[in-house]
Amino acid sequence: MDLRTLRIPASGRTVHYYRAGKGQPLLYLHHVAGLAGFEPALERLAESFDVIAPFAPGWGPSKDDLEAIDRGPLDLTLHHGDLLETLGIESASVVGISIGAWMAAELAAILPARVRRLVLVNPLGIWLEDAQGADPFAQHPLEMTRVLFADPKLRETMLLAGHPSPVEGLIAEMLALRASAKFLWPIPDTGVASRLPRIRAATLVVTSEKDAVVPAAHGPAWQTRIPGAKLAVLPAAGHLAELEQPEAFAALVREFALRG
Repeated sequence: MDLRTLRIPASGRTVHYYRAGKGQPLLYLHHVAGLAGFEPALERLAESFDVIAPFAPGWGPSKDDLEAIDRGPLDLTLHHGDLLETLGIESASVVGISIGAWMAAELAAILPARVRRLVLVNPLGIWLEDAQGADPFAQHPLEMTRVLFADPKLRETMLLAGHPSPVEGLIAEMLALRASAKFLWPIPDTGVASRLPRIRAATLVVTSEKDAVVPAAHGPAWQTRIPGAKLAVLPAAGHLAELEQPEAFAALVREFALRG
C-alpha cells in the first residue's frame, strides 16, 4: 500500500495519506497511535468505499506540522475540509477512531456540508467525572498496549507493526502520543460536547465492551448530544477496536455508511 502526498493550496501544508478502493468516498481519521496496524481494516473498507486515510498534522510523516496547528478544533477541522476540497470531494462519509473520532465530530459540527454520514468509534474529547478511563499519557511505553487492547495476543505486535525494529516502533509510538497530548492532556475535554448538537449528518457512535481508555458510559454521552444518533457496541474489543476486530468494525461501518 503506497503512501501518497498532496499539497493543500490554502495552507501550503503537505498531507501524507493512503488511498484505496472504489465507491463512495470515506475519510478515515486515525487513532492516538496514528495509522499503525490499520491495513486490515482499510483493506476491508476498500472493498466498498474509496478510502482516504491521512496522517493528521503531528503524526507519522506529518509530525513536523504539530507546532503549526492550534490546540483548538478549528485548525484541524479546516485542514480536513481543505483535504477533501483539494481531492475534489464535496462530501464523504467520515469514520473517526479515538482522537480521530473527536476530529471527525468537529468536522461534522463546523463544516456540516462536508460530512454525509458519521461513524465515531470510542471517541475521546468528553470528560465524565464518574466514568474516567485509563490515562494513556501516564503509562510506561512498554505498558501502553495494555490499556489500548483487550486481546493480550495483539498487545506486543499491533502498534509496532510496519516498523523496521521494535525500537523504531516505540519511537513512533512516543511521537504519536506527543501529538495526542497536545489536544488531550492533561484532561481529555476538548469542549466538543457543546458543539455536538450542531451535527446534522446521520451518526453512529460505537463503543467497545472492554475499552479501558473510553469506558462504555461515554457512548450514550455522545449519542444523546448528537441529534438522531445511533449507538452500537463491539463485544470483547478494546480501545483500538478496528485493529482487534477489523471484520466486525468494517461490517458496522459498511452497513451504516451505505444506508440511505
